Amino acid sequence: MNFAILRVQKLKAAVSVRRSMKHAFREQDTPNADPERTLQNTHFGPQSVAEGMRAFNARLPEKVRKNAVLAIEYLITGSPEAMHAKTRSEQDRYFQDALSWLQERHGAENVVYAGIHRDETTPHMYAYVVPLDERGKLNCRHFLGGAKALSQMQTDFADRVGQVHGLARGIENSKARHVTIKQYYAALERPKLEHGRLPVEQLKPRVLKKGLLHDTVEAPERVAERITEGVKRFYDPILREASTARLERQRADNMASLAKAKDETLRALKPLTEGLEPAQLQELAALAEQKRQENAVTQEAERRVKALPRLKRVHGAVQTFAEMALSALKTVSDQWKKVDWQDVEHEAVKEIHRNGWTLRHAFRVVMEHSPGQAGVPQERIEAALKEVPDTPGQEPPAQKPSRGYSR
Repeated sequence: MNFAILRVQKLKAAVSVRRSMKHAFREQDTPNADPERTLQNTHFGPQSVAEGMRAFNARLPEKVRKNAVLAIEYLITGSPEAMHAKTRSEQDRYFQDALSWLQERHGAENVVYAGIHRDETTPHMYAYVVPLDERGKLNCRHFLGGAKALSQMQTDFADRVGQVHGLARGIENSKARHVTIKQYYAALERPKLEHGRLPVEQLKPRVLKKGLLHDTVEAPERVAERITEGVKRFYDPILREASTARLERQRADNMASLAKAKDETLRALKPLTEGLEPAQLQELAALAEQKRQENAVTQEAERRVKALPRLKRVHGAVQTFAEMALSALKTVSDQWKKVDWQDVEHEAVKEIHRNGWTLRHAFRVVMEHSPGQAGVPQERIEAALKEVPDTPGQEPPAQKPSRGYSR
């Protein structure tokens, strides 16, 4: 089973927030991060610790209780095998929906920073939230108070975000112990253990205290927990290796399929290329590549069209765009090529921005979900978004965003 993972940690001091942000922005030594992949990380909002702390301090109320929780640190990811099986685009959509969920839960203005780390073992998202309630007061208990509230939060996240991306909720009321973000990181980076066997001694209840008449032995529940830990310790490496091998086989199969398709294309073109000059062959190859790219864009656009009904059931900015896109499709009898996607995108950006989302978030939703933006490389999307303001409350753009803004 592939699980959605949501972890929280309370930060009660500004120095704790700064220390955590230094890790998030890689402004301190991070041994478990690959420096060659750090540039693949994505930052939403602040781009440095200094900017992040300014945003954090700006949201704090004038009066702060001595023992108040100043920020909630969220870590959002999924089962390692599930995250590695997703494409970069699929991962980004999961994290974007998770961010929208956080912004809806706490208010977009209170999510002072979010970022995706791709330079560690498993892709994950960090987010820092100032827990202000509807009265504008720090009130962490309102969001995380008690086991019941935490359980409801996990269920809501799994239902509204995880399920959309093929990730299930963990077992409710499980005896499994949740770990802190720090412990989770340590578990991810724990060196592999040698494969081994579960000793017979592990199966026997242990004597905790000797008595004159009766010995005190472990409860059956504790024995079960210890056996589970032993099994995981010995066989987790095997499962990880199996997952890695599966991914390698999948990559090899994909490469073989591409090679086979290329060979079949060359065989089909061979009768047409006999007697052609080198320049003519080069021109024919260029036309074939252009056609392949056009087909790929069309397939992506069709995939996005088919995804719209599902996106309509999500929430937030994504839901707004999906509703407007489906309405536009209905006017042309669902013939998506006849839709003026530029006009739909422009109106969607204005509506999303009017609903309180930042302009950058509005553009991101459009660029990642609109059939009219199919085929735009992720790196170009990120480059274009850096040019869009990320502050809420600004007026929507006066002119329509053309397809060129994402290219």
